[in-house]
Amino acid sequence: MTRTSRATNLGIDVGTGDVGVKDAHGFPKTCPSCYSRGVTPRLVATAIAGLALLLAGCDNNSTTPTSPSGGALQITAPRSVLRSGETQPLTVTSSSGAPVVGLTWSSTDSSVLTVGATGIASAGRAGSATVTATSGSSSGSLALRVVPDYQGTWSGSITRIQLTCSTGSTSPLCVPGAPTGGTVTLRIQQTGDQISAVLNDSAEPTTQVPVLGQVQADDQLALAGRVDSPATSPTQRVEVATLRAGVDVALGAMSGSYQWLVDRAPAAGGALQADYRAQVQFRDLRR
Repeated sequence: MTRTSRATNLGIDVGTGDVGVKDAHGFPKTCPSCYSRGVTPRLVATAIAGLALLLAGCDNNSTTPTSPSGGALQITAPRSVLRSGETQPLTVTSSSGAPVVGLTWSSTDSSVLTVGATGIASAGRAGSATVTATSGSSSGSLALRVVPDYQGTWSGSITRIQLTCSTGSTSPLCVPGAPTGGTVTLRIQQTGDQISAVLNDSAEPTTQVPVLGQVQADDQLALAGRVDSPATSPTQRVEVATLRAGVDVALGAMSGSYQWLVDRAPAAGGALQADYRAQVQFRDLRR
């Protein structure tokens, strides 16, 4: 076969790889294997390009839940700490970020945490546990903590085991022979290990003290707060400091202690001054 070497006629014969495109009539040369079918290199190239587009159309980047064949799974939860008796959903994704179905769940301590087939974690007693999700040869784990359930309104008796009154205090507690007992109400809202509450001590029956804190590593509450009355130019300040409490799950009772600090402005006006201080102990508060 005679090849034409002029630059104006260069091209590629996809059938043979020959360079030299046109014949004496100006038409593309056909590959020997295609000649009998009348298929030119341009038609072959067009067919190949169409096939490539067809194959590319099969990849639609679907996020349909999958069951991966291997690798690590990612478990996520709204919170890493739950209160006893609480439930929350767990979400599992593959390394590509796609949701995973068909999971098998296990827990290192089923008395602390269990997970149902639909991925709902249920908190039991206080403690820590690691849950594991498995799908085929893929798995992932997540450590979670359960804390005691403090939520609710607790009330009961208190004892002022220590009382210090300032000179001239007008508090009924500071009158000689006044009883050392009283009552307390503690209204608690709990999200995981985070606590917000309002405390009312019978020593100041009209005062509601907001207190904030959390459940500590030892599962006890640690709270503190104060209130100024009125909020601007206060004539009284009541503070609850170092409140610590724990709950006996078997008895359903809370016991603990706190400092009760009261400041008042003199009747003639002026800055707040210490009125009295009390160390308060409570036992067996009930919801």
